[in-house]
Amino acid sequence: MSAVGATPRTTPRFVPEEIPPVENYPYRVAIPPELRELMGRTIAYALDFILDTLDFSPDEATVPSHEADLRLQPSADPMQKDQFAIIVWNDDKHSFDEVIKLICETTNHDKRAASVLAHNIDDTGREIIDIQSDVPRLLEAAHIMTKIELGVTIRRAYDTFREQVACVIIEWLLDLTQSRLGTDTLVIKEIIAAELLSPRRRENPFFTSGSKIPNLGADQARIDWLFVYHTRLWKKPRIHLKAIYASILTLSHPHKIAIGMPHHSLSLKAPFDTS
Repeated sequence: MSAVGATPRTTPRFVPEEIPPVENYPYRVAIPPELRELMGRTIAYALDFILDTLDFSPDEATVPSHEADLRLQPSADPMQKDQFAIIVWNDDKHSFDEVIKLICETTNHDKRAASVLAHNIDDTGREIIDIQSDVPRLLEAAHIMTKIELGVTIRRAYDTFREQVACVIIEWLLDLTQSRLGTDTLVIKEIIAAELLSPRRRENPFFTSGSKIPNLGADQARIDWLFVYHTRLWKKPRIHLKAIYASILTLSHPHKIAIGMPHHSLSLKAPFDTS
């Protein structure tokens, strides 16, 4: 598992106040302003939920040495419930048989269930293999796995579930880029692009509660936050986000300039998954 030395930073971007709709598109549909505003607001809420969730996600796979360290991890859980999840991350170093054997040895799963989990790890980039309140047992299992350099994290179940929801939302946004409104196949992508290029709204009441938030500036666009948080995601949502970016880049030249990668000095390689 490759480590990340420091959280990547973005350079300021120039974005016009409003990118005009794609010119000379013959299949435009008239949209009531109220509907367009509602669509934009919904997409904005979805993007901000993703970012509010990733504020508390780790940059690399590390396991706390002791229970006290685990309980001090950044968390958005307002109740601080004693339910924790152990997650195994995909890599290209370990075979299915190795992962299946370890899951069987460290959890109550039989070989068939462990096989399903191992394939899910390979397909999506990570998988929850156990959830419980017995922290010493989870730590013991995680430390056994780290001895063979398998990527493992233990986090509160609340934060883990939020990440799973964020993954579903990213997939939903990708579906939207492939959707149309009547005959208009561009308008939804244009709205997504506008919200990606807008500053996030920090409405999460737990925004400053121990989260590892880089100092990007109050006016930084949502897409810049997503680029910085790319290392906090796993294979499936990373692939989906790249497809979303690609669909926006092909809208028009102004969109390509506004979203183009040359404006950013960061790496999109994630530390958990080398695939």
